Amino acid sequence: MSKSILKIVFLVIPFFASTLISEISKEQKELLESLPPDQRASVMNKMEQANDIEDQLEKIFKEETYLIEKDKLRDYSAEEGYCEDCIYGYNIFRFSPTTFATTDRAPVSSTYILGPGDKLSVEYFGTSSGKNEEFITSQGLFDLPILGPINLAGLTFVDAQNLIKERVSTDLLGTKASVTLSELRTITVYILGEAFQPGSYIMSSTSTITNALFVTGGVNESGSLRNIQLKRNGEIIKTYDLYDLILEGNTSTDVRLQDGDTIFIPFIENTFRANGSFKRPHKYEFRKGEKISDAIQIAGGFDLTVPINPNIELSFIDKSVNKRKIEYLSYTNLDRELSNADTINVQGIYGLKPESITLKGEFNNPGVYSILENDTILDIINRAGGYNERAYIQGAVFTRKQVAKIQKQAFVRTAETLEKTIADTISRGQISDISEFTFGPISAIIKQLKESDPIGRQVVDVSILNLKNDVNANFAPLNGDVLHMPRRPQSVTVTGEVLNPTTLSFDSSYSLYDYLGLSGGLTDVADEDKIFVIKPNGQSVPYKNRLLSQGSGQILPGSTIVVSRDSTPFDAIKLTQIITPILADLATSAAAIAAISD
Repeated sequence: MSKSILKIVFLVIPFFASTLISEISKEQKELLESLPPDQRASVMNKMEQANDIEDQLEKIFKEETYLIEKDKLRDYSAEEGYCEDCIYGYNIFRFSPTTFATTDRAPVSSTYILGPGDKLSVEYFGTSSGKNEEFITSQGLFDLPILGPINLAGLTFVDAQNLIKERVSTDLLGTKASVTLSELRTITVYILGEAFQPGSYIMSSTSTITNALFVTGGVNESGSLRNIQLKRNGEIIKTYDLYDLILEGNTSTDVRLQDGDTIFIPFIENTFRANGSFKRPHKYEFRKGEKISDAIQIAGGFDLTVPINPNIELSFIDKSVNKRKIEYLSYTNLDRELSNADTINVQGIYGLKPESITLKGEFNNPGVYSILENDTILDIINRAGGYNERAYIQGAVFTRKQVAKIQKQAFVRTAETLEKTIADTISRGQISDISEFTFGPISAIIKQLKESDPIGRQVVDVSILNLKNDVNANFAPLNGDVLHMPRRPQSVTVTGEVLNPTTLSFDSSYSLYDYLGLSGGLTDVADEDKIFVIKPNGQSVPYKNRLLSQGSGQILPGSTIVVSRDSTPFDAIKLTQIITPILADLATSAAAIAAISD
């Protein structure tokens, strides 16, 4: 989120909070004030949505924001793909920051042309002294100290400096002049055609076509980015191609605007789509006369999976029969001109993109290993020389980026569910059996859910024997995977509702209750029926239901014992069935992080 939006949020929340709180009961107000500020704002927001105040809040955002956001795209969060059918470059205008505008403090170039409204400062040094700072008049005149008016309109700033210095040195012997431009004039520019917000705009006299496009929101979905016309005195003096800037970083084709200029954005006439193994697959605009070779360059060229002489599939419309046809082109014959709605497809060879997995800890040769086609995790482990004698295979920690993303999304959804439950409870007046202290533990859970970054641990059994004998266990690694093999730990961690959460030395003769006793025993709010053990491999099991039923109460080294809080206080707000699994998930995530940190 941008800094401007953040400022708006901080301005709006107090206003909204005071308005909403004035409309609720005293009890509801006390419960809301018992929440942390960030959660209070979130809960109030959900209450506001339930009372149909959302439109009013959005109106406030719209009036105060300094960013121009396109309404159709407001619900999209990702930059790529949020307007799939728009030409490349359209999405760059989704937010048009005012920081892209020119500033009066920026130094002007030597080619800057002076005009009425510019303010100059002239000071003499030497045998004569004098200083004057004023605007160039509508007639183009500037009043020099002692010497009187001089016409500067139409001159570049450098030429004006030279003219003034020469006049002073000639007419005032022994005197030199210092000339600075202290304030820039403003100009009026018209943005018309398929612009996002057509109209007239007042901007700095140093503004260029690019400045004007960005600060006014750019083009709409039908507007061309490659045939933008700059009109001056009714004539087209420049056709601007924005692709020069966004694809090549070339600013030399940009043009400085003058007062009364018109930027006219015509309709898009021709497009093509590049699919498959291009570096930048997308839909693009092209200019008449450009060829297939130009299209490949516009799309960034092929990625590394494409062979040296690929066959390129061209899908085009045969206007003679009004049907779409397909042709295959050789890479050595790309001089064919593009036609509107062409589609260029090129396919790469699977397995050529570099993929790797990281092996850490007790391997004979830990490090980063490339993943080849059809590789399994056993292949990678063998390539690393296998495990050394210190490896604790039961405690292997395997993490995957995709799993971490899913876990984080689940945490956020759960936090929102808890906040909505609180909002519903307060809004419906179901607060007779609860106090402001009821929400304290829930607030802590919500905060932890939002701030936790799960590492994406996936329970695996990577013992060599198991991988050789079980084809399902011998999984295929993915790019970015990490397998951490720890040393055999000599400790057991006890956390949750015990008097002294701690890490204790492992003793094979100890039972779960021995470890609990060494941690000071259970607290008054502990739920003895909700004790679970996180095994060294990351698997979480209820202690009584699983371990004792198998006839074994043994705790393995590296295990974490978690004592849950009694969920009875949450019964009043119907959260009992939600809280328990949340605590287990958070504890499991924390245990995984601790395992790879040792």
